[in-house]
Amino acid sequence: MRRLLLSLTLLTLCACARPASSLYTPVEADPQLAAPGPVVLTVVNAAGKEFTFTRARLAALGLVSFSTPDPSRKNEAHEYTGPLLSAVLREAGIAQAATLHLVALDKYRTDLKLAPIRDVPVILALKSDGQLLEPRNFGPVYMTFPYGGVKLDPNIYNAAWVWQLYRIEERPGGA
Repeated sequence: MRRLLLSLTLLTLCACARPASSLYTPVEADPQLAAPGPVVLTVVNAAGKEFTFTRARLAALGLVSFSTPDPSRKNEAHEYTGPLLSAVLREAGIAQAATLHLVALDKYRTDLKLAPIRDVPVILALKSDGQLLEPRNFGPVYMTFPYGGVKLDPNIYNAAWVWQLYRIEERPGGA
């Protein structure tokens, strides 16, 4: 009886867990994002190697979208489209357990530990509600979290909703 109860409990927990891929929708290639343009994001790994990304290079990593409440926009739901942060970091050779230093065009800076959110599909948004993001409207790159599908502590993660993101640096040693 005890084994049966334990088995049923485990099955229930597994059934309730949402896989990360169910939190976003893959998006077809977007001609607006495929157009040639300037570098919009620089990623630096712990070895100091820089990787530069245009919108087209970011879009080539695969586009996804999700709709989520945005703490920077009165918690109203918006649809964000862009590559997964994990795809960009993989391209730059950054470990899943790294700590990132995020830098915005307006000089805002914050650190983000990846280990607690390694299974969370964070999008580096290039579009919001179908509109290309520009510096005047949170762009050209906006780090967004699926608050609508994952329970994340806003006291920790609201600060990581970085708009006008232009640089990601891996902290040496994950510190």
